[in-house]
Amino acid sequence: MKPRPHTFASLALGMILSLQAMAQSFPQRPIQLVVPVSAGGGTDVMARAVGQKVGELLGQSVVVENKTGAGGNIGVEYVARAKADGYTLLFSPSTIATNVAVYRKLPYDLLKDFQTVALVGQTDVVLVVNASIKVNTLKDFVELARSKQGALNYGSAGMGSSQHLTAEYFNQLAGTSANHVPYKGQSQAMNDLVGGQLDYMFSPLQNALPFIKQGRIRAVALAAKQRHRDLLQVPTLGESGYPGAEVSNWFALYAPAATPSTVVKPLHAAFTKVLKQPEMKDKLEGMGFDIVYTTPDQATDFMRSELVRWSRVAAHAGIKAE
Repeated sequence: MKPRPHTFASLALGMILSLQAMAQSFPQRPIQLVVPVSAGGGTDVMARAVGQKVGELLGQSVVVENKTGAGGNIGVEYVARAKADGYTLLFSPSTIATNVAVYRKLPYDLLKDFQTVALVGQTDVVLVVNASIKVNTLKDFVELARSKQGALNYGSAGMGSSQHLTAEYFNQLAGTSANHVPYKGQSQAMNDLVGGQLDYMFSPLQNALPFIKQGRIRAVALAAKQRHRDLLQVPTLGESGYPGAEVSNWFALYAPAATPSTVVKPLHAAFTKVLKQPEMKDKLEGMGFDIVYTTPDQATDFMRSELVRWSRVAAHAGIKAE
């Protein structure tokens, strides 16, 4: 017996009403916000600050859970396999893009398994040198690096990390080479830069700023579009002869790919509303972050461009992570 036309219409209407009800009632329980890096770092701090206010706005708790390991891939995979209902989300730094560039095999497909809800914020990246290195400008630094090809030591948060890729990106632009020293985290690398075991590093600004202000390391240039409010005396790479060389350590919110738009839209709206609150803006900027406002489509386009750039850098430098 063939179904009657009105049967299809009833089913379609039922689906629409169900989606509308989901949107109107979402959320009905706490939301799990997975952070794929350790507690206490910049990503974790931002996730907890924003998540708390989003929870207050939505009337349900946003519970941050750190799921670490494998360069962040364990936490990312966890969300990729989660039920696509908006109750399990991913708050990730830009390593989510650089990992695609450097890992031979990943247990998820970033473009197929996720949809980007929003870019949330970013922090500038700054080239810093140990205070004993006698350079004050980027020109001085490049001349020194070229005169000592492969002899200068730079640190990063690990093999294939965004800091590693940024340093190699600049090497490719400037025609320089240096010795990479990978660490198990940003803080260890920064401690050795301050202590003189490293010559330089491309660091997220919020990690380097306290030491710059104390005079324990020296800022040479910012990999940003414009000078930073806290370092107006430090020029950008563009101003120093490398136009377009802009890099940021960014943070984004993701949901499993099949999450309905009726859930993604209110989530995007809630995070955007919280980020526009003056007290939130002041708090994040005070910690060295800059807030970013995007649509989900704009955030996805940005992420795609980052995947292309870092894949090229990693391929040219032969960078692979296991």
